[in-house]
Amino acid sequence: MEAANAALMRRIVTAVDPLAPWPAQTRQAVQAYIDHVTASPELSLCWIREFPSLGPVAGRVRRETMDALAELVQRLTAHEPFRRAGLAPVSRELALVILGGLRELTATVLEEGGDVRDVAETGIAAAVALLAAAPGRPAPAPPADRGLLLTDEQWARIRPLLSTPRTTVGRPAAPHRQLVEAIIYRDRAGIAWRDLPPRFGAWQTAWKRHRRWSADGTWDRVRAVLDRLEEPGQRDDARPEARV
Repeated sequence: MEAANAALMRRIVTAVDPLAPWPAQTRQAVQAYIDHVTASPELSLCWIREFPSLGPVAGRVRRETMDALAELVQRLTAHEPFRRAGLAPVSRELALVILGGLRELTATVLEEGGDVRDVAETGIAAAVALLAAAPGRPAPAPPADRGLLLTDEQWARIRPLLSTPRTTVGRPAAPHRQLVEAIIYRDRAGIAWRDLPPRFGAWQTAWKRHRRWSADGTWDRVRAVLDRLEEPGQRDDARPEARV
């Protein structure tokens, strides 16, 4: 059962396009759940109806799995299209409501000898409605447009860890510090890339550099070094978050 549920989570993660509109991401996630149940209906029904009766170990596995699935739903709803639509990452309780509804819906259909694919649209519509009705993300006040966000000391820590910018013939690459400042500003303000103030240059440049640094491990290296330099119990608010 642990292996089957790990496979379910991998299927959902693989199916969801984090750049797609949030209703499309919701559809992809629910459809992946339905596909998983369809691939092994007997095992899925056993997990829902029979597995809980196997004692304390089964109870622990069930709780840990539901916690992991709820955390996955929370991570998925933290993607940028949800933020842009004003939707906050769902609470653990709402994630469990969505998962529990899908679980009971598919179990009932299986017990009646039906095909769970026939209720896929119902499950998708219910999940979209619940997410749309959830409490929204409060609009944060953008940080004051007051010049540099990093001190020279903080920049001196980060600068050697950044990969060399790619250049285009006839056009110099945008300065690293300007782009790091743009990324930090956007993260603190909770705004879309296209809403970056003009002083940071073209928002597309900051977005592309952030994606490249996320993909090539640059942000992981920066965080590792800052973690070693950080005093216990303190947090460096200048640490850029490697969000994809």
